[in-house]
Order: sequence, then structure tokens, then C-alpha cells
Amino acid sequence: MHKLKYFSMRSHLTITFALMAMIPILILGGFQVSQITHITQETNQNQRQTTYRLGDAIEAYMSYHRNAVETLAATISASDAAFRNRESLTLKLQSLQENLAGFTGIYVVDDKGTIKATQRMTTDLIGTDVNDRDYTSRVKAGQKAIISSLFKGPESADQPAIAIAVPIYKGNKQVDGFVLAVLELAPIKSLVTKYDYGSETYPVVLDHAGRPIYHPNAALTASMANLSQEPVVADAKNQKQGEGTYTLSTSAHKEFITYTLIPDLNLIVWVSRSSAAVNAAFTESLWTTLLLLVFTLILTLLLGSLLAKRLNGTIHALVGYTQRLAGGSFAQPDQKVVPRGAPLELHQLAEHFFRMAAQIKENQSALLQLNSELEHRVEERTQRLQDEHATLNAVLESMSDAIVLIDVQHNVLYANHRMAESFAIPMGELAHMPEADLFERIAELLAEDQDTLELSKLKAEPRVQSALTVRTEQGKSRFMMVSAFQVARDGRVFGRGYVWRDRTKEHEIDALKNDLISLASHEFKTPITSIRGGVETLLRKDAQWEESFKLELLEGIHEDIGRIQDLIDEWLDISKIESGAMGIHPQALKLVAVIESARGRLPDQALVAGLQFECDIPADTPLVFADKIRMEQVFLNLFINAVRYNEEHLPLIQIGTQWDEQAVYVHVQDNGIGIAAEHLAKIFDRFYRVDVSSSRQTGGTGLGLAICKGIMEAHGGAITVESEPGVGSRFTLTIPRFKEGMS
Repeated sequence: MHKLKYFSMRSHLTITFALMAMIPILILGGFQVSQITHITQETNQNQRQTTYRLGDAIEAYMSYHRNAVETLAATISASDAAFRNRESLTLKLQSLQENLAGFTGIYVVDDKGTIKATQRMTTDLIGTDVNDRDYTSRVKAGQKAIISSLFKGPESADQPAIAIAVPIYKGNKQVDGFVLAVLELAPIKSLVTKYDYGSETYPVVLDHAGRPIYHPNAALTASMANLSQEPVVADAKNQKQGEGTYTLSTSAHKEFITYTLIPDLNLIVWVSRSSAAVNAAFTESLWTTLLLLVFTLILTLLLGSLLAKRLNGTIHALVGYTQRLAGGSFAQPDQKVVPRGAPLELHQLAEHFFRMAAQIKENQSALLQLNSELEHRVEERTQRLQDEHATLNAVLESMSDAIVLIDVQHNVLYANHRMAESFAIPMGELAHMPEADLFERIAELLAEDQDTLELSKLKAEPRVQSALTVRTEQGKSRFMMVSAFQVARDGRVFGRGYVWRDRTKEHEIDALKNDLISLASHEFKTPITSIRGGVETLLRKDAQWEESFKLELLEGIHEDIGRIQDLIDEWLDISKIESGAMGIHPQALKLVAVIESARGRLPDQALVAGLQFECDIPADTPLVFADKIRMEQVFLNLFINAVRYNEEHLPLIQIGTQWDEQAVYVHVQDNGIGIAAEHLAKIFDRFYRVDVSSSRQTGGTGLGLAICKGIMEAHGGAITVESEPGVGSRFTLTIPRFKEGMS
């Protein structure tokens, strides 16, 4: 090395720079191999992370929609039978359709597998049989919410779709059908394709049966191709998540696939990248590195030769370095940029430059770290505020009360959907509505002038409550309790709020209670008064009564006691039905025998009224599986009502039957006064009477048909009615058929 001092400047610098160039080439060569391996691993890791993020996104999307459908099914299950008619169900389905996008159609399917309601106004799908669908058998078998496989049908507009099916229950916890929500595939496609997968990389989403919910080859989804035999599907079901190289039936070359199984939904998600793309990236990176290394070597030799010609080349290199520093690049060149034997000043200058660059780099790193921490804190605080807002909004939207907040400018700041529904004001119109306009709209719905005065008091005091009566579009009264309050914090008032609570149900319960008390006092008063009069007559010591007269009084007392006993029995029966303790003892029965037995139990006044009885029951009518005493009770109640509510004709009862594989249908037709359409949905409610004055004249507690309904439901059957005022009523009893092996 000592002899290097005697070389020429050009040779000295050329040899030095050549050696300097060879060392980075060797280092970079080894580094490049490691880097390419790292890039491949990082690419694979990114592909895995993308697959898992995609799986999480699909799981969140499907779970969110499933939770919404489960909420709707729970709402329907909690509602009374009177509120499960098509109109009420349609409103509930439309509410879900309006509040949550992504559904092609939403339906309610009854326990026979037939569509009974839809969110659409048209009825072309009502009555459609969906028993052959995969989701029907699965939801009946599991009795829980399921995600269907890909299917086509009228309910999906004959396009490939998947559906969410959630069971609906009766009051006795028996399945009463299910809610069917058909999901659009377009939002799922948008969700899947929003990620950047890179070149020659694509995602696939399969349902539990191996059919493609999304595939870049749209023809596979359109034809609902079965990909369950693909080896990656078997691995996903066994290992839940992982990766591997596969040859698919839909592709002619090998592909690197990362996959994951969504356990709760049983969906498979994979991201596939062709092996050719992986090798191409490796080859391209390798050639680029080799060319860069060759170019660097040539450039270094040329630079050394140039610096050998001019001593101040070193200064030019340092000037170039300062320019790179100004551009933000802190990559420090090798110290040998100043050759051995160069002036001391150049060494000192280079040293100061490198020290300055290191200090600048440290300061910049500290600044970047501080900025990163600041951004992280801002992001955390923003996320916390968003979470708090989302939680508050979810709580307010889930409340059964209507809520509206007014800002200091007296405009609507917030209103939940219950507010819009309660006063028939669209949400778009309700947002930012002036407070005066809101109260004007509400005032138009008030029933009395006193309610208008109560409404005006709400804005006068900080905290006040008022009871109002609101008229609906159908003319019915709704009883509302409104509470006003100030929205304030730390002594600062931000506005005013109102909470509207619908007390119609409580009001109806109070009215029902009053009717019950009135009914009990009336029904018990009459026989008790008669018993008391008969006993007082018999106890008179100043009179001698003939034995026939005494016997007549005692028979009357006996009849009145029997009437009281009947009332008590009805109360006990309705209590058993309400508590679910109605016990039955079914056996194989002939309908003719049951009907004749019930006919024989008719009171004498029914026969005096000239009752005509036509029983057309074919000899081959199947046996029924029922409790004989309870079924007689049902028929007897219908016979008595046919006589009791007949004012203009001789009572006529006609009985006919039909049957199928599951049940026997008994039709009881009378020629009585009939029932108006508005009462049909409520006549099976306890204490409900169509005409109170008529009920007072004819007697009756309003419990008979409610008991009949409870008895039929305890048998697993049903009772329905069709009626026309002035013509008569036709009750239909659905009684289970007796089959071999029943006991």
C-alpha cells in the first residue's frame, strides 16, 4: 500500500474507485438475492393480509344485514297474531328495505313454505311456493338464521342471488315461518373489487355449497357453477385458512392462492395470483438489479478517471452531495469518495458534510416520529368521537319513543325515525325543519283544542310534560305523552329536546280493564240477584209454598249457580291459555260423534228457538287426533253463538268437511247477523265484543271465541272466520288427522 503513493493521480484514483465499486457490487449482489426473497415473502404476506381483510369485510357486511333481518324477525315474533296480517308485515318489510340498502327483495314465508308478504306493493309473488329452496329446508331443520347458497327464483328476479333466512316464532315458541331477505350481488361485487390486488391477481368468494358468489369470470356466477371439487375448497374447509399453489379447473396454469374460511357464515374467500406473475416479477427485478450494478460500475470507473484528471473533482462530488441533501436525500456515500493522499482540507470538509447530514437526518427522523405520533393521536380521538356518535345514534334510533332535538336557531338538529313515523313526516323533510313548522304540522293532527293549548306550553318552560291525543290518517286516536327538556352542559344551553311516548297501548289496557270490571259486575250480578231472591222467598216464615213452587225456585237457583260456574270455568280456561297450561288429552275421534255430542249439550232455549241442524259429513272422513271434551266445548260454543246472534231468521247451522294429508277442515256455517270486516281480526281477542249493547242483551263474556282459539292452538290446529253482515258467518276449524303411531 505504501507504493500507491508513487502512482500517478489518475491511476491512484482509478484503482481506488474500481475497488470501491467492486465492494458495493458484491454486497448489492448478495443483498439483491435477499431482497428478492424478501419481496416475494412480503408480496405473499400482503396477499394473505388482503385475503383476511376481504374475509373480514364480507363477514361484516353479511353479519350486519343478517342482524337487521334477525331484528325484523324478532319484531314479528313478538307481535300478536292480529298484527301479522299482510298489510302489517308489508310495512315492516318496507321499513327494513328503506333503512338498509342491499336487498333485492324481502319476504315473509309461512310455515307451509309459501310467501305470504313482500316489501313490494305488488302481489305477484304472494303464494309462491319456496319449499324446494335450499334455504327453506335449512332454516326449518336448524331453526336459526342461515345464509343460503347461490340460487335463482322468482324471489330473486330469476337472477343468481343469496339470501338470509331467519325463523319466526309463535307465542308458544313454535316456528311460524321465516323472514327471507334476498341480497343483491352487485354491492358484494363492489365490496370485493374495491381492493387493489395487483396485476394478474383476482379474488373469489364461494358460498357454503361451493358456488361462486363472486368470480372475475361472471359466467361462472351466472351459471351457478359448482366449484366445491376444487382442491383449494377442501383445504379451506379443513385448515380454515392458509395458502398454497394449485391448478384450478377454471385456469390452465398454476396459481398461488391464499384462502380463509368465514366460520360463522361458512363462506370461502380466496385471492389467486398466477405463478407466472410471481416468476416474472422475480426475473424483472433480477435483470433490473444486474443492469443497475453494471451501470454503477461503469459510472464509477468513469468518475474515477474524471477525478484523476482534475483534483477538484472531489469538491464537485461533495457539491453534488450537498445538492442531494437539499433535495431531501440523506444517503451517505462511502468515505472513500475522498481518496487517500488528498489534501487535509478535503478530508475535513467531507467529515463536516457527513456529520451535518447525519444531524439533519436525526432531526428529520425525530420530526417524522413526532408527526406520526401526532397523527396517531388525532386519528384515535377522531375514531373515539365517531364511535361515541355512532353509539349515541344507535341508542336513539333503537328507542321506541320519538325524539327530536332543536338547536339554538330553533331548527331541527336531530330526529330519529320513530319521530318521522309517528307524525308522518319524511326524514328528508324533517331534517333542519324550523321548530315552528314542526309544531304546526303536529297541531294539525291534534284531536281537541285543549291539546293545542298543551302543545303551546311545551316551548314556554324549561321542563314540562303534556298529554296529547293525535289523530292518524285512518281517523284513529293515539295517546301521546310528550316531555320537553333543555340540552345544556357546563351552564351553556345548546338547544331543546322533546321526547314523544306513544301511550295508546297503555290506554287500551286501561279501557280493557274497565270493560273487564264492568263485564264481571254485570255477568255475576244477574245470577246472584236471582239466587238471592229465590233463597229469600224460600226463607219467608209468613208463607207456605207448594212443593212444586219450591222445586221451581230451587231449579232456578241451580241454573243460576251453573251459570256462575260456567263463568268461572271460562275464566279458568282463559287463564290456562294465557299461562300456556292448557292441557289436552288427544285420541282418535270420529267427527260425527263429537258433533252430535256437542249438539246434545245445547241448552233448551236453543231448541226452543227452532234450531235447524244440517250435518253433511261423508262416511270416509278421516279420524281426527284431538281431546274429545275440548273439541265438544269448541263446537258447543259455535252452536250457541249461531243461535244467540240470530235476530231475523230461524237459526240454521250447516256443517261440512274437507281434508288433506295433515288435517281435517270442519266448516260451521250459520245464518246469523254476521260480523263486519273491521271486527274480524279481533273477535278472537279476549273480552272483545262486536256490539256491547247486543252482548248485554244476549249475554256472553267475550271469552268464548278466545277460548276456542286457545284450544285449537293447543291441538296444533287453528280457527278462522269468514263473515258477511246480514248473511251469516263461516268458521273453519283445522284439526290434525289421526295417523298410525300417534298416542
